Amino acid sequence: MSEEFSPTLVIINLPVKDLEAATAWYTKVLGHGPSGEPSPTDVEFDLREGVSLLLTTGDEEAEAAGAKVLFGVEDLDAEKKRLASVNVECGERQEIPDALAWFDFKSPEDHRLSLVQMLG
Repeated sequence: MSEEFSPTLVIINLPVKDLEAATAWYTKVLGHGPSGEPSPTDVEFDLREGVSLLLTTGDEEAEAAGAKVLFGVEDLDAEKKRLASVNVECGERQEIPDALAWFDFKSPEDHRLSLVQMLG
């Protein structure tokens, strides 16, 4: 029996057409402003410890899918091996040096998913 999957964080990557308007609306709805702006095309809101909403205008894959769910893990390479052992096909590892590494995969219903490891 394989080990239980236990993500360290969850990021909901939600594509929007107007980042400024969406940021203002989510600020009202959530009752607090963004926790950060990781890039010019992204605004992040902390929802609770380890759970974030990332509004984005820069992720074409998320836009095509409607959303993309990212799960943070402690050891990306170990998780990729674990997924391969249960016949889940994963994309290539990608990395932003000293920031994060990730790989993408799809559910049987074609949902876009990623595993992400914070680096440094």
